[in-house]
Amino acid sequence: MKKVLRAGTAPRATQRQHEQAVQAALALLERSVRMRHRRLAVQRLNEAVTLGAHVPDPHWLYCRQAAEGSRDTQIQALFTRSAMAACGRSPLPQGDFPHG
Repeated sequence: MKKVLRAGTAPRATQRQHEQAVQAALALLERSVRMRHRRLAVQRLNEAVTLGAHVPDPHWLYCRQAAEGSRDTQIQALFTRSAMAACGRSPLPQGDFPHG
């Protein structure tokens, strides 16, 4: 999946490669959430959002909780940037999730 993700983000990627990369990013995010890899899930969320993926609400919730519970300010900031990029506005209020 990581190989598909890299191919789809290359400067000369085709539309099909980009679509496959979006699906790979969502699959990797799903796996990170399922395996309870909190930090990695936030990183995968950012990848999915960057590709323009529609991230399911439960994944947003998991990543928000992961970021809020983390002592790592970089992970907190990454979640905030992802949320802002997904919805094009200031940080999200509680319970409001963007739909990329």
